[in-house]
Amino acid sequence: MGCTVRINRRVVLVVVAVAVAAMVLLAWAPWLSDDYVVECVVEKLGGPDAHFNYLGEDIAINDIPKEVSWFPFGRYVTFPGEAGWFVSFYGSVS
Repeated sequence: MGCTVRINRRVVLVVVAVAVAAMVLLAWAPWLSDDYVVECVVEKLGGPDAHFNYLGEDIAINDIPKEVSWFPFGRYVTFPGEAGWFVSFYGSVS
């Protein structure tokens, strides 16, 4: 004789809805503002006064133009025409 487990359909729907809502929230990552992700990248590169070889010139990171794009589960910060970094929903820069 086996033990049968009857799972209420409503419980399954609630669990699935919560899981989907959590995934959507993490993919959207609304707590990552443009200023915050730029600051994360700048700190990873050594701070605003550190120098970076941008398009063949040695320039302070603070003076380089930056663009922020939305990506699922984070943001992508680029120095136009040069390099880019992904900032995840938990603030890790790679």
